Amino acid sequence: MLLAEIVEGKKEALRVAEVAQILDISIKKIYRMAAKGQIPSLKISSSIRFDPHDIAAWLRNQSSAYPTAASVGYAPHLRRSLGRK
Repeated sequence: MLLAEIVEGKKEALRVAEVAQILDISIKKIYRMAAKGQIPSLKISSSIRFDPHDIAAWLRNQSSAYPTAASVGYAPHLRRSLGRK
């Protein structure tokens, strides 16, 4: 199951710690990303929350914005095996 699908299955707003755990990054980094607008967030009073559907869409966008090395033709191990550098 994709991360986006897991997040989308959530029914309630996500807390910073939940998003940090899902993405396997620090809570501090999530706060920084939210403050810079790098991840969709909601400010409710003095709390930061995340809409699961917004996070799922953001995750899908991130995965298409950063293609894997193999999908862009970069595979140095294959070049070496073909005798190229």
